[in-house]
Amino acid sequence: MAAMAGETDSVFEHFEVLKSCEKPAVLVLGGTKFMGKAFVGEMLGKARICVVNRGKTYWAADPFADQVARVRADRDDGAEFAQRLAEATRRLGGAWDCVVDFSGFSGNDVEASLKGLGGAFKLYVYISSDSIYEVSSWAYEKWKPRRSVHGSYEMSVCEHSGARPENKEQQDFLNNSDSYGHEKLQGEERLVQGLPAGRRCLVLRLPDVIGPFDSTHRLWAYWHWLRAGEVGAPPPQVQSYKRKRQMFDSEGLEIAQAAGDCQLAVVYSSDVAKFLASFILQPPNDKSIDVINLCCDEQLQLSEFLERLFVAAGGDRKRPRLAPDKNPKLYLPSVDRPWPLSCERAKKEYGFQATPLDDVLAACVDFFEDSCVKFPEEAKKAALKLPSEAAAYALKLLE
Repeated sequence: MAAMAGETDSVFEHFEVLKSCEKPAVLVLGGTKFMGKAFVGEMLGKARICVVNRGKTYWAADPFADQVARVRADRDDGAEFAQRLAEATRRLGGAWDCVVDFSGFSGNDVEASLKGLGGAFKLYVYISSDSIYEVSSWAYEKWKPRRSVHGSYEMSVCEHSGARPENKEQQDFLNNSDSYGHEKLQGEERLVQGLPAGRRCLVLRLPDVIGPFDSTHRLWAYWHWLRAGEVGAPPPQVQSYKRKRQMFDSEGLEIAQAAGDCQLAVVYSSDVAKFLASFILQPPNDKSIDVINLCCDEQLQLSEFLERLFVAAGGDRKRPRLAPDKNPKLYLPSVDRPWPLSCERAKKEYGFQATPLDDVLAACVDFFEDSCVKFPEEAKKAALKLPSEAAAYALKLLE
């Protein structure tokens, strides 16, 4: 395929870095912010990297400069996106060892990628979300405990829990309730359906991701709110401690008491980057298709999580000021499930070791403190996520 008419060097840049090297060729869809940035940083020097994105710069100047090849493309135009992937593959002169898809949010996104690649890849990694479980048959059952094949009750969300209900009306109800989870699961489904023979795919289902350069500013907002709450602002809101969830079996007998406030699953962006790097550089050969949850070992209620963040930020006592509320203003978690996310398969089958939560929070706090100076506008954006009175206190502390 020849280069498209009107194409300029601003669309395909620095492809010389992909030539004459024995290192694996990795195509990154996304790669300019947060997880994608962490992954590219982890892989520099270990692979030949090409990033495909809209060419926008976030936070500061692009840290990778001419160390990676670049393709400018917008996934909102699926046909053009596919054409540009095809041209990038032609310029590579062979198959990509791995495609890592950080920016695919729907089945159409994945279809366009597969069309453009034309089978010229060995492994496709799709970054999905634990929100897909919100459109599962278990979610429709309102998370009532299920009996496992061993006879005990399932009380964690494993990879096999992601199947949609068979009933179309039930599917539509869930899809309308959580369009993000529906579209992410649709992306998984299209990838599996369209995977060419002899190719492999890995799906990572991630909970709320935390770490440096998170443009959602959710955890940073909580850091601001904790600080503001200590100097007189209304403190962070958490779910009322009186909330209860009762679980019953098919005969109406109570069999389990889930936590009133759901357990917050998070994963560290650096852990995701390192897991992917290890998987790509030393790929296991026993599965053509696999799905994996990744998360930190500790999954706490939000009030406990904020206590740990408060301590990491140098709080002078064990507990910060918090305001229990029946309908709290929340930034985390993104889902409201009674059961924790299971990471057992990642640990047992792939040797995944999550960074301890306290270390993750300490790294995040260091980033927040430094970024109040380095990225003052981003610090203000995070503070402005708060309710107005708390935001005013938080902005005052930035002066």
